[in-house]
Amino acid sequence: MNDTLVLPADDVAERIVRHFQAEGFAGITEALIVRIRLIKGDRQEVEAAFDRSVDLDVTPPVREFFEIRPYGHFSEERDFSAVKAAFAGDFGVGLRRDLPAIYFDDAPVVVDDALATGTKYDAMLKLRDNAGGYAMAILLNDPNSSFFEYLGTHRAYDWQQIMGDFGAAATAFAQDADLL
Repeated sequence: MNDTLVLPADDVAERIVRHFQAEGFAGITEALIVRIRLIKGDRQEVEAAFDRSVDLDVTPPVREFFEIRPYGHFSEERDFSAVKAAFAGDFGVGLRRDLPAIYFDDAPVVVDDALATGTKYDAMLKLRDNAGGYAMAILLNDPNSSFFEYLGTHRAYDWQQIMGDFGAAATAFAQDADLL
């Protein structure tokens, strides 16, 4: 689905969705690429705060430590304005809890939210190491959970082919709308 806002990696998001669909996973209909920046703290401080949120059974303090900005979007179901309006609900606690791993760990990092339904994002992937203080992550909407089937059957997948020149594009980010 198209709207008037064009993000730098919209074409990459579409390639990701089309790749999985071509592999037989029609349930993957949306990819949102986000750029994540650490606002404050170091790994130890961030992980301690996120661990406390788990212990207290509260939402992790994402906004306190991270800025999440859109970088690319493709969906067959909804335009970017709908994604942006629903992001706080669609980026579930299951994925939020693993944000420190996405930011601090070396790629590849793949996390899932087994409880995600409807438009909520089921998977978050970091396929390249951080560049310029930013981590790039891909959020997938996969209501049929076919992405994890895909990983199980494609152990030698070629992310370079899917991503194109994602690393170079990541350094040219110009969008300034924080998602959370």
